[in-house]
Formats: sequence, structure tokens, C-alpha cells
Amino acid sequence: MLKSTFSVLLCLLLGSALGSPAVAQSERPGDVTPPRAYAIVNARLIPVAGPPIERGTIVIRDGLIVAVGADVKPPADVRQLDGTGLTVYPGLIDAVSHVGFQSGPPAAAPTGIARATPGTPPATVPVGGLANSIRPTGFQPELLAAELVRTNGDGLEPARQAGFTTALTVPRDGIVMGRSAVIALGAGSPRDMVIRTPVALHITFRVVSGSGYPNSLMGVFSMVRQAFLDAQQYQAHWAAYRANPRGLKRPADDPSLEALLPALSRDLPVVFHADTEREIIRALDFAQEFNLRPIIAGGREAEKVTDRLKAAQATVLLSLNFPKRATSFTPEADPEPLSLLRARVAALKTATALHNAGIPFAFQTGGLTPADAISNVKKAVDNGLPAAEAIRALTLRPADIFGLADRLGTLDVGKVANLVAVRGDLFDAKRRVAFVFIDGAMVNLRGTNVTPTEISGTWETKGLTLTFSRDNGELKGKARSGDKDLELRELRLGLDEDASLSTVRFVADLPREGGAKPATFTGKYTGDELRGAFVVDGRSEAELVFKRGTAPPSTPGTAAGGNGAATFDFTGTWNLVVSFGPQSLPATMTLRQEGTSLTGTLSLGPLGTATLSNGRVTGNRMEATAQVDFGGRSIELQLSGTGNGNSLEGSVVSPQGTASISGTRPQ
Repeated sequence: MLKSTFSVLLCLLLGSALGSPAVAQSERPGDVTPPRAYAIVNARLIPVAGPPIERGTIVIRDGLIVAVGADVKPPADVRQLDGTGLTVYPGLIDAVSHVGFQSGPPAAAPTGIARATPGTPPATVPVGGLANSIRPTGFQPELLAAELVRTNGDGLEPARQAGFTTALTVPRDGIVMGRSAVIALGAGSPRDMVIRTPVALHITFRVVSGSGYPNSLMGVFSMVRQAFLDAQQYQAHWAAYRANPRGLKRPADDPSLEALLPALSRDLPVVFHADTEREIIRALDFAQEFNLRPIIAGGREAEKVTDRLKAAQATVLLSLNFPKRATSFTPEADPEPLSLLRARVAALKTATALHNAGIPFAFQTGGLTPADAISNVKKAVDNGLPAAEAIRALTLRPADIFGLADRLGTLDVGKVANLVAVRGDLFDAKRRVAFVFIDGAMVNLRGTNVTPTEISGTWETKGLTLTFSRDNGELKGKARSGDKDLELRELRLGLDEDASLSTVRFVADLPREGGAKPATFTGKYTGDELRGAFVVDGRSEAELVFKRGTAPPSTPGTAAGGNGAATFDFTGTWNLVVSFGPQSLPATMTLRQEGTSLTGTLSLGPLGTATLSNGRVTGNRMEATAQVDFGGRSIELQLSGTGNGNSLEGSVVSPQGTASISGTRPQ
């Protein structure tokens, strides 16, 4: 198996022994990179199940969280991500959604299948292909969302961009809409997306557009009630037939009634989509009549019936789509009815009322864009909901309601590595999502950088030199002005507003008229240029332009500088990961450096060890070549990398393609 993995990767990188060229690969926005080992360091962690960790590390391996805490040391073989200035939360969970279904008109149905409103995302084909020929429009409990989701389905990309990693999804239309599924929002096959199915049966008491019965709310309610009565009779008939079929006619199969039986036996909860006080009471009465396990979705006026909800042991999937003005405000507009004003104000306090009443609830986006829904959480917090409870309502609470708290919802060892790192407050409209992990794989967020560009090294301008270095992952800095060395304090990296440039901020005591004064520097930088200015005594000074020099000396020593050609010592054994497209493999590189000359070996496991030649070091950059025998052919690899403390990032190039390499040097 191991040799097969090596062979696949090298076939892609080098070309096969038969001369087949490597296939170029690329990553599209929204794709998920293959799982590998990561460590997010120096981040603020919100475990949810415990107190926040103001400065900690979380380690991810094989799709799971393997370590989390303030004193965790990143393993040598992981890729480190600098979390300075970021807050890491468990991946967000949308408690009710319609994501993952393909858009466009539904496929043609077998004769007799009743439809909900045309043009809805899911193709309403009953499970097993059995024709539902006797049920009215909108009644299809046999639909399984898990059989309808697609990896390119609607709404997945915006959800990932906002930090959602999981969602309960259900077909959009109908009266009895079908059975929902909890899905992961990453790439992969539809089968890979499904975490649990079925999760719940979904019912809404509304009139579905189209001709025929039911065409009124009373008719809808009567139809659903009659269907459950029919299901009870259907169950009794089949039980009698199975007990003693002799002399009895076999009952007719009815996939719609069959799908109601798990709800009647309380094995499957029933989600009633209800907003008003009257709708919620009607749903709870219905659940009581048939001894169902009720969940209320929407729940805009749930604060009016907290006693009934508590008595029914019901949970609420509370919509973040709060009531708005029917028209834009203008001086000429008619005043809003008092009842509407009250409803708008009351809806903002519903979450607080449920929390105070001890009724479990989770947030759902409610048809809003995911980003707008998260911003609306701030309104609930401003109206009395504790911020910690708001986070729970987006993470642990929905996981618990759906029976998945043993694997989702918190940053705990052994849980699935679903997480989101945010710059700024999670509920602030100005927040920026830095990166998202789904099932331990990093999502490629469209238009954003994962982390700031590496800043380690020296940056020089006339009269001032900045030097940044890392010590066990912690970023440190100093400045030299004239003949004086100055320490940099409150050092922070980040991204600018459009995430196109990396930013740096620090404080230093600079010599100014009247003595040393604290100065705050804020700047933006690319790979080789840093622009910014100091603010002293509230006044911004002239912009400075720094050019990148060389990297600082690092463990385990420095090489002779010559003319500044080598300031980094690569001597030692490096544990590497070589990655090309979806494939990756471990490798070991052992180096010995003398001045600017470099020798050593590259070990590729079962494929043997190659001797390095033409090795040289310039500043903190190394280059070397290696000859690899593969499939009877001798292939030359060109290796290059940049050292940063005990970390190395670079590439390996052959005539057929390029792979990335990253790794660490254990101290």
C-alpha cells in the first residue's frame, strides 16, 4: 500500500515508465484539499464545551482533532498555520437549510406522481422509484434529502465562505416535505457528504400552489391528519398480515405511509415548520394527538408559548430571518401597523426568552444568506442572549439536537476537525473568515488568503532595519536604528480589508526629540516589500518603504556569512511532506552545510535514497539536485526551499511537473 502511494505520486510528478506525461491539476474555489496534518498555533480557541483558550494550539490529523490546548507543541511533521490575531471556533452548523440540491426544473416524474411548486431544486422522485399515485400535491414523506444532494448543489459555496461546515438539509417545497439529512459541506461524492440520514420528517401546514385539493389551510391540516390516521391503519394491516398471512390479501405497498411509520413509533422526530403562536400551538397539538417527538422550525413567536414547548419537551430551530419593514422607509411612506412594529421587536428577543425558559434551541439561516444570518446573531446578543449561548446555538446545540454531539460541535480531541478561523468578532459584520476546515481538509476560500505571507527575515530602509524571527512558532521582532537595538512589542500579523495584502502591526520605543517615545507601526507587505508608517503622539509620520533582506540566524547555528550569502544553517534531518495534486507522501532529507555549500541525501522510502549534488545556500534559501531511478529511467529532481527557524517550505521540480514540499527539523 505504501509503495503504491509513492508510485502514484511519482507517476504524476515524473511521468510513468511508459512515458505517459503527468496530468496538470488545479484547485477551483470551493474545492477541499486532501486531508493532511496541520497545527494552528498562537490562536485564540473557543472550544465551546470549556472556557476560551486565549493563546493556544490545535492539531489536526487524518480528519480529526488530535490535540488542543495552551501548552500543546506542534508535532514535527505537521504544516503550521499562524493563528496570530485569529479566533478559532468549531465549524458552524445550519440547523435548517435547503443547500446541496441542484437547481433547475425537476425531472419528469413517473405517471401519477404529485408535485409541489414547479422549478424547485430537488427532483422529487420517491425512494425506490415507486410511483406515489394516490397522495395529493405536496405530500411526499418518502423523499430522502440524502438521495438528492450533489457536490455542486446550490448554496454550498456561500455557506463555506461564511464558516458553515455542516447543515441539516431538506427539500424546499411541499406540505410533508420529506426526510432531512445532516451533510458535510465539503467536496467529495454525495455519499461522502452525508453524515446522518434520515434525521427528521418535515411538515409545514401551508397551501402548495397548484390545482386540486388541498386548497386551504383547513384542507391541508385535514389531509395531513388523515394521512397519519391512514398510516396507523396501514401499520396494523401489515402487522396482522405478517403475523398470519394465510387467508389474507396482501396489503398494498404505499411508500408515503411507510415513511410515516418511524415518526409514529417515535424513532424519528417530526420538524413542524411554524412561526406564529397559532401555528406552533397547532403543531404541538398535532404532535400530542399522535404521540410524536416535536421540533419547531422557524419559531418567530415561540416566546409566547414557552410553557407549551417545555411541556412537550420540544426543541426549536430558530430562524435568523427576522421580520423587516414591508417597504423601504421614506417620509411619504405609510406608518407601519403597531402589530408589525411589535413583532419586529419581539422577534429579536425570542432567543433570549427561550434561553431563560431553559428550552433547547439552535439557529438556522432561515433563507438569508449565511453571512447575513450570522450578522443577525449580533441582534439577538444585543437583546439579551449571552454571546456564549449564541455560539452554542450555531455549534454544539444543533449537533446535540441531531444526535451528533459525540463527533461535532466542539473543539475536543477525537472530534471531527470542522472549524472556522475568524479575524474579528464572529458576529460582527466586518469579520473576515481566514480559513475553514471540513473533515480535516482545508477549504479553498474564494478571494481570500489562508494566512498572512511569511514575514521572517530582515527588512531594510534608510536608517532603520527590522528583523523578524520565530521561536517555536512564536513570532518575535527587533529593530535597529543607528547603533541602537529596539525590541518590538504587541507584534501582530493580519490581512487587509480585501485580503489581498498581508499586514503587520507592532509597537517600539523610537528615539525622537525629547527622548524615546512609544511608536505604533502599521504596514502592508508582499514577499519583498513592506510599506507603512509610525504613529507617534497621535500623529502619523512619513511612509517608509522597506525591502526584504535575508533571514535571521536560526537554530542550530548560522553559517559563515561571506558577503551575506548565507545566514541560515540547513544542517540536520528534515521530515518532509511532498504533495502533488491530491497525493502526498512523507520523505526525509538529511543535509550538511559548510559555508554556502550543501551536501546530503533525500530518502523516498521504498523508492530508495538519492544523493544530493550541486547543493548551495543563498541567504535562507537552499537549492540542490537529485537523481532518482524510477521505472528503469533516471530522472533529475531540482529541489529548492526556504528555511525559517526549524521549518522549511519549497518545491521539487522535474521535467514533467512540480510538487510542493514542507516540513520541519526536530530540535
